[in-house]
Amino acid sequence: MTVFLTAAAREQVEYAQSQLDRHIAPSADGRCSVCGEEDPCSLRRVALRVFGRYGILPRRWPGASRPEQVGVPKTWSGWLGDVTPRD
Repeated sequence: MTVFLTAAAREQVEYAQSQLDRHIAPSADGRCSVCGEEDPCSLRRVALRVFGRYGILPRRWPGASRPEQVGVPKTWSGWLGDVTPRD
């Protein structure tokens, strides 16, 4: 099925896609890495409603969510403790 959109609708869909591209996947703690809200953040929900309104799917980019970074500590905070040798 082909969906024809007006210029205004295309503009809304393009803006919604840009928001989805920014607010991709939550960090390991379940919060959006851009705005810090719990997933799904409010901007992501609004963008998904736009796609639902027009009955189309958003574009997906392979590797965009960076799954290899989920669960990786953001900084080295010494979580291994003191590693000085003991006698």
